[in-house]
Amino acid sequence: MKKELLIFLFIVSQFFFGCEKNDALDESILQGEVIRVTCASTVVQIKNAEKYGEDGWMNEMSASVQKYDNVFKVENICKVNLEMGKTFKFKIISLTQNDCIQCLLYDAPPKVSYAIEVIP
Repeated sequence: MKKELLIFLFIVSQFFFGCEKNDALDESILQGEVIRVTCASTVVQIKNAEKYGEDGWMNEMSASVQKYDNVFKVENICKVNLEMGKTFKFKIISLTQNDCIQCLLYDAPPKVSYAIEVIP
C-alpha cells in the first residue's frame, strides 16, 4: 500500500510540476527570427530559449505544413520594425498600453503573444 501511495504521489507531482513553458517575464536577451508578417500579425520564433512561446504552431497562411516551436505573436508591432526572415535580439517587456492599429484579418496567429523591445 505504501509503495502504491508513493507512486501515485510521484505521478501527481509530475503532473503539477512537470515541464511547461514559463511565461514569467525576466531580463533575458532572446534571439528571434520573423517567420510571418501580415497586416494583422507578426510571428517570431525564439531561437535561443525553449521556455517561451507556443509549440506546434502551423502557419495556415502558407502552403507548407511545417510546425514551429517557441513562437509568439508580437503585441506591439507598430513600435518595432520587423521584416520577414529578419533575425534580431530582443527582450520581452510588459505592455502598459497597446495603441497599435492592425487590420481585422484573422490569420490564425499563435495563442501566445508578447510585447518586445528590439536590442540594437
